[in-house]
Amino acid sequence: MCLAVPGKIININRSVPELAMASVDFGGVIKDICIQWVDVSEGDYILAHAGLAIATVDAAEAEQTLNDLDTIARNTLKDEVFE
Repeated sequence: MCLAVPGKIININRSVPELAMASVDFGGVIKDICIQWVDVSEGDYILAHAGLAIATVDAAEAEQTLNDLDTIARNTLKDEVFE
């Protein structure tokens, strides 16, 4: 099973024309993601899988998904991580 996670583009780096990259915020975790094959701007939300942006997504849906994932993590790991 594969999982694509939504994230918000906070910075785009096109200094290497052959491989556009972006800093993407996944609910507080910032990762560098390849955005070469999607048409995006700073502030857009993407779905990322294995370090690649595979699609753009609606901001409200992305934020709800991130909130749902946070709720799942807090309920699952509440005794271990979030105290």
